[in-house]
Amino acid sequence: MKTLGFKYLPTLGTWSVAIVLLVLIERFSVPRYQWDRYLLSFAYGIRSIRLDRFFTFITWVGSLYILAPVTALIGGYLAKNGRAVDGWLLAVSLAGVALFCRLAKLWFARQRPDLFPVIGDIPLDASYPSAHTAQIVAFAVALSWILKPEKLGLNYYSLTGFALLLASLVALSRIYLQVHFPSDVLAGALLGLLWVWGLLNLLHNSGIIMR
Repeated sequence: MKTLGFKYLPTLGTWSVAIVLLVLIERFSVPRYQWDRYLLSFAYGIRSIRLDRFFTFITWVGSLYILAPVTALIGGYLAKNGRAVDGWLLAVSLAGVALFCRLAKLWFARQRPDLFPVIGDIPLDASYPSAHTAQIVAFAVALSWILKPEKLGLNYYSLTGFALLLASLVALSRIYLQVHFPSDVLAGALLGLLWVWGLLNLLHNSGIIMR
């Protein structure tokens, strides 16, 4: 029993760190610290019609309206090719972090930024953490693990780089559009990363996947 308990400590530890970081980032960015205000002000200062259109478009990549069907398609393809575990990993990575974010939003109940005009509609849910950022980061990290270099060769690095670039652009879009504080985005990115990291530890220590 002791061995069984120790086996899951890395996962519990990783997810515990995620919760602690969420609390710390929220605590140290309320009231709004200078870096939150500075980055929102900088984003407002560089506005242009082209950037408005670009970030309004790219931000949707972090939405469940896009990620859920894409995950289902990739998961189905993986399952058909004998990689059902990888498909489930991608699905649980996205679904788990989405649920985690919704619970965190209810707990922290932070208001959306109101320093500058918002581009587009103001989301109705709470601001902290950024669900779009957490979801796209979790998706990108899980996909990067699934696209292992030994199976794809050089394509691995280009595909992984593209996925991480997309995640970064979605994160930046939330600040540019003035719908999230930078601290919301930072918390979302760390949550997405640590959720998948803990999940990989869990599956590895359970013997379901190999590193």
